Amino acid sequence: MVNFKIEIANTVFEINAFNESTKRYCGDFLSDKESDFVIDMSKKDLENEKHISEDGKVYANEEISALYRKIANIFIEKDIMIAHGSSFKVDNCGFLVTARSGVGKSTHVNLLKEYLKDKLEYINDDKPLLEVKDDITIYSSPWNGKERRGNNIYAPLKAIIFLNRGTSNTYKEIENNNEIYIRLLTQLYLPLEKFKREKALTLIDILLKRINFYEINVNTDISSAVLSYERIIKNEI
Repeated sequence: MVNFKIEIANTVFEINAFNESTKRYCGDFLSDKESDFVIDMSKKDLENEKHISEDGKVYANEEISALYRKIANIFIEKDIMIAHGSSFKVDNCGFLVTARSGVGKSTHVNLLKEYLKDKLEYINDDKPLLEVKDDITIYSSPWNGKERRGNNIYAPLKAIIFLNRGTSNTYKEIENNNEIYIRLLTQLYLPLEKFKREKALTLIDILLKRINFYEINVNTDISSAVLSYERIIKNEI
């Protein structure tokens, strides 16, 4: 077994894993602090992951996916949810762009980076964490996408932006909580265990009251980044 510790969202996990590659995958988050939780990976975890993962796919390998799921189930009891989206911060204010896989979240954030340059810092390009307290904080995690784009940083979350692909660039603020709720259900990790799933739904209710939500329809031109910055980001920072 491979033993190591990682710190994510101010929480230290001691991991007993099978593969050295799992430790390398978490390299930016390695820690020597005292652990808050101990996670022992098992062969059953790896087998279960093949059945649970959407369309039979796993994150990078079965162990990395299974570890992600175990941590997600622990975090939900600490009022922390794992989201699906590309996150970044501007002037120490966090933002999350979310959409179905393949729609173009990363493409749009890359355009924002091209437009804003060093003003924008990547947080996490795939699986950031949302701590749902009086204030909402977005943290990075090792699960940062196939391009491994992200930094071990965090920021107060100001807005979630739902992205659609379009031929022209438009935006609107979404104020209908039912619409937001339905969209969030597909972009936040919901545990299988009933009690934890109910806790996740309660956290979504809190999230609705704490931050703003927007919808953008954008193309892949730099003008789409200008729209997002001038109409949304600039007004939130």
